[in-house]
Amino acid sequence: MAPKIWLSFLLPVYNVESYLSECLESLLDQIGNVNGVQIVIVDDASTDKSHVIARAFCSQYPHLIKVLPNHRVNEGVSAARNRLIDAADGEHIWFVDPDDYILKDALRQLHTVLETYNPDIILCDYRKSRFAIVRSFYGPSKQLSSDIRQLVCGVFKSRKMYCWLKISRRSLWNDGLRFRESRIFEDIATIPWLLLKAQNYYYVPSPWIFYRQRAGSIMDSVKGKSSVFDASKHQDLAEALSGFKEEKRERLNGIRPSTAYYVSDFCAKECVKTGFRFARWAQVTDGSHAVGLDHYLKQFEACAPMHFQQLAFQYLKRLRFLRYVLLKYTVHLANRLPNSTARDNGNA
Repeated sequence: MAPKIWLSFLLPVYNVESYLSECLESLLDQIGNVNGVQIVIVDDASTDKSHVIARAFCSQYPHLIKVLPNHRVNEGVSAARNRLIDAADGEHIWFVDPDDYILKDALRQLHTVLETYNPDIILCDYRKSRFAIVRSFYGPSKQLSSDIRQLVCGVFKSRKMYCWLKISRRSLWNDGLRFRESRIFEDIATIPWLLLKAQNYYYVPSPWIFYRQRAGSIMDSVKGKSSVFDASKHQDLAEALSGFKEEKRERLNGIRPSTAYYVSDFCAKECVKTGFRFARWAQVTDGSHAVGLDHYLKQFEACAPMHFQQLAFQYLKRLRFLRYVLLKYTVHLANRLPNSTARDNGNA
């Protein structure tokens, strides 16, 4: 009888031929003789040799690796992840971006946590250089907790929504929870809802992933150059948390002041970054289009449990003077800059 699958690694692959082998080897090295782990791969219409590499590994490890039929056209990472969720056999799932890799001993630590505590969600940290470890959660560590309000608050405080930092019980994805397709910032628009579905969680304050920030990534394209402001991508960002505060109130019978602060702080910081990108763009354009910075300000503020004026007051109370100044300046920019949006360059 085949062993029960307790974990599925899910890899959405697209043009990562330079990294995929290292990623897969990092997984296979740790799986070793451990039973009940699988790797599921889908190629999202790569134009390089990624699919060839995936098939080669599958041929060598057919009992561990399952490669789904390639997408005929590129559908985006959300569609690829959604398909992987449907194909996973594991009780828990772990999304891994194939340009990253798993650090040594991660799988053993994960297995120990699951065997001992069996939480709905396990959170870990990540490494982005030899010396830089990034924390993904602020709250209780190395213990099982059922305080979902603290889970939400601690994730928003860290600002690390990445799905590959949250190993989750697959059943949490039932009832229609999926990544939003044809949009970016899919983690921000999905992971907060996943947190609300958990009954408990466990945070391991150790790096389990090595994360690469590649040139040409989505975030690079969002930051862009001063002559380009991608309205479509910033719109996705501005409305990513739309409906979350209402969902949280309903599921958890209200929002604690601390959680309201950190969710609002998250929205405000993204609004400030959007404002500065918009302002740089506006300096080199004629400002002749219809949607202005005030539009994005309203979108971000609508997602925040606190009105930005109330949040600014909280910044002062907490002696967060720089955040106060930046938020007030962004509001000022929204009122001063002309109604304008990105030029129609095929992205907006």
